[in-house]
Amino acid sequence: MEEKWWNSEETDRAATDDSGSDMNEEPLRPPPDKDFTTGPKSVISVIVVSLVLGSPAVIFGGAGFSLMAFSIRNPNHEDGGLEGVCFGIPFLLAGLLCMLILLSGLSKKRLRVQHSVDRLVFESTFLGRVNYSKERPLSEAEYLEYKVTVYHGHDADGNSTESTRRTYIVHGHSSEEGEWEISIEDLILQSERHGRKAREIADAIGIEVRGNP
Repeated sequence: MEEKWWNSEETDRAATDDSGSDMNEEPLRPPPDKDFTTGPKSVISVIVVSLVLGSPAVIFGGAGFSLMAFSIRNPNHEDGGLEGVCFGIPFLLAGLLCMLILLSGLSKKRLRVQHSVDRLVFESTFLGRVNYSKERPLSEAEYLEYKVTVYHGHDADGNSTESTRRTYIVHGHSSEEGEWEISIEDLILQSERHGRKAREIADAIGIEVRGNP
């Protein structure tokens, strides 16, 4: 009887050890993937932005293009030739700059935190098409930096002026390429409580926020 009791105890102990071993070998599940996107823009804001930036883009860009085209077709005219082309370039560049700012303002921003494939992707899309994209390995992300920069200047009357710029940048480090950055303030600052949104994104990535937003 004693021999049977001893064998039973050893069997139970072995079963317990095997059960514990199986639990220890179970792989840890990665955090869930998350998407952060800017909300839909109101009709009024779209109209205002289009008027403020769209009109100068058409006026300056059209004037610059017309002047350059006229100068190329009429090189012997007093307002044509190389001088006319050079005079039209600044207008064309001003129009293109307004168009780029307009495109950025109307674009939808999206940040994809993908633990399942180890990718951090920031995209800007307009009418369903990606016009800007930047991605890095998610495991390389180190912290989210909040920074406030104050610019001082003077207006046409000589009065002092002050403007503030806020940025949110994800910093990371790659053993092959070194330090890298992804700017995501265009996404975060569209939230009324941008500090809370920043902490939510940092928690989803698994990093800290530096700068006390």
